[in-house]
Amino acid sequence: MKQSIEINQFGKNVGYVIIGNIVTTILIFLQIPILTRGLGPAAYGNWSLINVTISLLTPFAMLAFNASIIRFLAVEEDNSKIREDFFSACAIVALLGIALSALLFLFSGLMAKTIFGDVKLASVIKLSSVLILLNALYPLLTSFFSMKRNIGLYSIFNTCYSIFLTGLMFVFILSGQKLTGVITACIISLAVADILAFFIILKQIGFHLPRFSNIRPYLKYGLPLVGSPAILWIIYASDRYLISYFLGAASTGIYSAAYGVGGYADFMLPSVGVVLFPTISKLFDEGDFDSTKLYMKYTFKYLMMVIIPGAAGLSILGKQLLRIIATPAFVNGSIIVPFIAFGSVFNCFYQICIYVMHLSRNTYINVRLLVTAAVVNVLLNLLLIPLMGIIGSAVASLVAFGTLGGLTWIISRRYFKFDISPSFILKSFFSASIMTVCIWLIKPESIYQVAVAIIIGIIVYFAVLVLIRGFSRQEFSFFTSFIRNTFKRNRRANTN
Repeated sequence: MKQSIEINQFGKNVGYVIIGNIVTTILIFLQIPILTRGLGPAAYGNWSLINVTISLLTPFAMLAFNASIIRFLAVEEDNSKIREDFFSACAIVALLGIALSALLFLFSGLMAKTIFGDVKLASVIKLSSVLILLNALYPLLTSFFSMKRNIGLYSIFNTCYSIFLTGLMFVFILSGQKLTGVITACIISLAVADILAFFIILKQIGFHLPRFSNIRPYLKYGLPLVGSPAILWIIYASDRYLISYFLGAASTGIYSAAYGVGGYADFMLPSVGVVLFPTISKLFDEGDFDSTKLYMKYTFKYLMMVIIPGAAGLSILGKQLLRIIATPAFVNGSIIVPFIAFGSVFNCFYQICIYVMHLSRNTYINVRLLVTAAVVNVLLNLLLIPLMGIIGSAVASLVAFGTLGGLTWIISRRYFKFDISPSFILKSFFSASIMTVCIWLIKPESIYQVAVAIIIGIIVYFAVLVLIRGFSRQEFSFFTSFIRNTFKRNRRANTN
């Protein structure tokens, strides 16, 4: 009975995040035409370089406190301890964020000259430096909502932030401020979001001056993870620098737009992870290993159920989507969409299996896995970009994610095994293949035709999956219960 209630709550929480993430994904998708049409390939390439630079430096300010807070406080009931630990973490992240923002500000001229190849961009880099502080605080503050399993608030908050950011970007670009306007929109949106989140947290638990008395276990857990986002950045984003070096800013912009389209295959991953990690952390610490395996099994299976057809659909529709959302100059990048999209399938292996290292507190293994994949990615980029252009970089990304996903799954089984349902994965690939053929036969071109093709593709995929018995009767019952409770709304749920 208890497990049924927990599954219902889990399904409901996932539903909140999925709905919020669908809206957020649509808004981020809308940002692509806003930015590509408003900035053009070269300026969009510079924006991509600024974005990946911020994403490289931000994790060093965070010290993985967002993950540590969830891992250690998910089972904590004492608000005084939560206050002490949380605000101590906030103080450390704020200080490091200020220091790294100042560092980027001071070295902006050197970066503009050596990396961007345009000294005039120094002022833009200086403006963007404050984003390190704001970006470091945002995931830490919102991790509080996830830790408290207040997923409805978490979803609403992220959705409102995305709406505000997209609207501001559109307004600033429309007013002619271009790249400076985009960065200003990011600064204003993050500042407002951070302040609001801080006051919401104050209202829930009150304030406590940081004393850093309990911070040692957080650092012991989180320090091995500090380099992980930076190394993951090498896999995700270092190719932009190498493309810019070998091929120029315009090619970087084309590649970034196509990468953005292909990357939407795994849009569900953040949604599920927000709910899954605090849930399995609590179950694992309570010694309920069977339930932990159950949650990980079905989470992985349902992610594959969405990511595999998503990757296939984006691959066949990449050119049409780029033609619709961007200018003709970006359409040539559609050839890389399948590589990036199917890299998301391997990324799912990594993102779910790596939780085993978090649960067993063997976080140092994460760094080794990421270093291996990063080395593969950089070496292949250096080899293939001069030979194949942006296609070579896309191939390097696919191989790197394949290496990362495969190694993570193999090593995680030494510590904690759960069923990844290989037969279902094969059936999902088969169903996605039939779906892809149907979409290809339709040959959609306009927005309307693409929308119709997507709907038909979804129907075909699930119809084939059911016909070839992708689900057992027990699993189908679990899934329908999961969906029913995901979208069930009642007053008691709204107060949780």
